[in-house]
Amino acid sequence: MRKDWELSIKWNVKLFYAINHRRNPFLDKFYKYFFYMGKTHSLPIYLLLYYIFTGTSAFKHLFVSLIITGIMMPSIKYIFRHKRPSSLLENVYLLEPVSLKSFPSADSAYVATLFCVSLFYGSFLLSGILFILMLIIGYGRVYMGAHFPLDVLVGYSLGIVAGL
Repeated sequence: MRKDWELSIKWNVKLFYAINHRRNPFLDKFYKYFFYMGKTHSLPIYLLLYYIFTGTSAFKHLFVSLIITGIMMPSIKYIFRHKRPSSLLENVYLLEPVSLKSFPSADSAYVATLFCVSLFYGSFLLSGILFILMLIIGYGRVYMGAHFPLDVLVGYSLGIVAGL
């Protein structure tokens, strides 16, 4: 059986365990429902809200950026085929059913795309809210046991590139 490259990055595994093993009853309940906000089926809601608050040109930019993100994520997951932490490590707290591959985090990429586009068209308040949402979703992906921290960081990076 091959050893996945992310396991060889010691800080990645240590940080995963530090976040995933810091259990909190509030966060367990919070992320049980909140994680749906990062899923692709939530994107039409984000698009509609974005259109309402920022206008047509922002909507077009966001729409194209999300298509780019939507093409990049499954392509990269297919190329790397990296397993989820629960498949590679012992004692992983898993709060949601996981499928597909781990690297990179598509949820993190989508919210980073929203954040990046908001920097061009949104107000300081909107960008600030999306930045906080981005951090909450990224932390939650590791807390819930679905991703390694590196998956989230690369997802953020790809989302920002798509937003640009």
